[in-house]
Amino acid sequence: MLVVVLQLWWHRAWLGVTLALLGILTSGCAGPPASDPAKAELLRQIREAYLFKVDVSGHELLSVPEIVARLDPDTRLVEMRQMSLNFIRGFKPEGSVVDVQALGDGRGALRLVFLGRRTRADMEEVLDEFAPPLCALTIDLRNNAGGSFEQALRLAERFLPSGVPLAIYEGREGHALLYATGTAEPRRERLTLVINGRTASSAELFAGILQWHRRAELVGSPTVGKRTVQRVARLDQQHLLFLTTGRFLAPDGSPFGVNGLTPDRAFDGDDLGSLMAPCADTPSPGP
Repeated sequence: MLVVVLQLWWHRAWLGVTLALLGILTSGCAGPPASDPAKAELLRQIREAYLFKVDVSGHELLSVPEIVARLDPDTRLVEMRQMSLNFIRGFKPEGSVVDVQALGDGRGALRLVFLGRRTRADMEEVLDEFAPPLCALTIDLRNNAGGSFEQALRLAERFLPSGVPLAIYEGREGHALLYATGTAEPRRERLTLVINGRTASSAELFAGILQWHRRAELVGSPTVGKRTVQRVARLDQQHLLFLTTGRFLAPDGSPFGVNGLTPDRAFDGDDLGSLMAPCADTPSPGP
């Protein structure tokens, strides 16, 4: 009887050790839990809103960062920090129009640090304060990472005649929308836009529209090449997803520069007055 009990104990012990080892070996191969709510939300957003068609069935065993890394470069995860939501586009505090300068001979300059909800209105107020009115304006867009695409379109509209196309918005499954100017009388200042390798997103859209219409001269260095639109979705308590849902194209359907905007001439300096000839030596501006 004692021998039989010992044999039963030995077999049970060996079976327990075997099952434990199998658990260790298989745990490293198992995919992430199917119940991960952040991943489930990410996959739902990709299926329903992502600009490009993706078969999400091949991503189900990947982690959230691994899935995002396989999407376009403008789609990204952003870690949320307590009391720090100002970086979300549209939530930025105003103050986008800075460094306003009167350069003499009817010339002026200003810098746009981002495109916020009041950028067009703030610029109008600044320009209307010049006396006499300006005939030449330099807008510094260097290091402007973008902001509101609506403001980019509305700002470009102010310098173009009525009824001309601004840009095409291409959404999911090829759905397209053409934006055009309204009926307001355009501003007539001669424009010079300063760009660099950190000019991106809606700032590129604004500059690209005016360059495409030959309404502004671009100086500086090539831009980032980002004119896509992102939807912001909350995946969990720590992360926001910026998912690409659309992109802007030129009125003829081509990109505003394949790898970013190319300036009409190079510039690397701070003397903005040197970029513009006195107004008396320059023909009247026109789109």
